[in-house]
Amino acid sequence: MSGQTLAAAVAAAVAAACTVVVVTRLRRAGPRRAPLIAWTIGFALFTAATLALLDGAARGWSDVPFRIYYLTGGVLVVAYLAVGEMLLVLPGRTVTRLTAATMLFLTFAATAAVLAARVDAGELHRAGATPPNGALKGTWPAVLAIALNSAGTVVLLGGSLLSARRRRDPRPLLVAAGVGVIALASSATRLGSYTLFALAQAAGVTLILLGLITRRRSAG
Repeated sequence: MSGQTLAAAVAAAVAAACTVVVVTRLRRAGPRRAPLIAWTIGFALFTAATLALLDGAARGWSDVPFRIYYLTGGVLVVAYLAVGEMLLVLPGRTVTRLTAATMLFLTFAATAAVLAARVDAGELHRAGATPPNGALKGTWPAVLAIALNSAGTVVLLGGSLLSARRRRDPRPLLVAAGVGVIALASSATRLGSYTLFALAQAAGVTLILLGLITRRRSAG
């Protein structure tokens, strides 16, 4: 097993473990389940993205795994984690319903955009293990990825800072740290370091998980 494949396997294992932890917490949750439902979806999406990364590292990138990676990891995962953060900071039925309806629409829109876009097979073939985000040709996938990641990052950072200030507890800042690590991981793709990219993704999502779960426990 190459170092790139091993790094991708570590990221996938961490993502799967995070999903199991959140699902377990969801099964034991009381009435305020909405944030945990959003986080469950978010970590499940991250698991799908890292499994696609593993496939790309082991066998080289092809059309279907690349689309799965782009949709789940490149477009949706940060948005769903941010939705859970928002529902925690701003609980209420009206907010929950509006948020659920908005995310349902955005999920369908993003899925349609990624499926309809053309994938440059030559760029996939030349990419090696590092995911070639530029291989997906089309305006809407890029627009949705930028918009949802930007808005999601702001919500995650703002929500964690607000929660830390309200509770006078630094633990929610783990979420902010995790978001920062994942953002830096994206820079590693431009440097051509796939191993650093995969391991930083795993480290970032673990920090986010610790911040979200720890805060939820203290609130219960």
